[in-house]
Amino acid sequence: MSTHLYCVLPSEVPSDVPPGLTGVEGESVRALAVNHLVAWVSDVHRDIPVSIDGVRAHDAVVEAAFETGSTPVPARFGQRFADDDACRAALVSRSASVELLLASMQGFVEMTIIITPSTRRMIRELEPVIPEMFEPAIEGTGRRYLETLRSREAATGAVAHATDDLARQLADATRDVARRSLEHQTATPIPLRTISHLVSRDDIGEFRRAVATVDRGREFQFLVIGPRAPYSFCALRPDAGGMHGMNLAD
Repeated sequence: MSTHLYCVLPSEVPSDVPPGLTGVEGESVRALAVNHLVAWVSDVHRDIPVSIDGVRAHDAVVEAAFETGSTPVPARFGQRFADDDACRAALVSRSASVELLLASMQGFVEMTIIITPSTRRMIRELEPVIPEMFEPAIEGTGRRYLETLRSREAATGAVAHATDDLARQLADATRDVARRSLEHQTATPIPLRTISHLVSRDDIGEFRRAVATVDRGREFQFLVIGPRAPYSFCALRPDAGGMHGMNLAD
């Protein structure tokens, strides 16, 4: 067995592990004291493969930490150590950076906006090929639909240009409440724009109201996700990127 790291919390704020909380592989989550912080960890088999269920279990523990009222610094999924002592030693070796990051995240949450073309917009882009794409006798029409959309967008950039304008409007609307922003790079058949914002817990309602003032029109939709733990803003080095949580190897 090895030790799986989920997140860290400040030791001075009460943030006990909820009774019965389990994580990856259904193992019980426990608190591990490390200087001025507390790590939430569990036992796990060392060589288990990455899976959707594992990632979800990891995130569920981070969200349980978030619900304590403190803001946890989530660890990037898959950071495992030989035992608790090895996990503690890794955190101690980066303690100055980890403690500074943890302090800077207190009182903040992550709010993410996903922008996507509406069905109306995608169909308009595909009008020249719709009869073929939707012909029931043709095998794999759904996949061909997405591939055609992707190839047309690569050639014209029409959706990208339109989402650029909408993203600018959202940035203007949320400028006063978003302390930091980070756009995620996505590689999907349907063009998406995913932008995360670091927002004060006190400003969550104001952030949602600001987003609601932007007219998405009939050709685009956007979804607001959050509040949640600030995965996108937890890099230990400025140039390392923090889109998936803190990485002690950075």
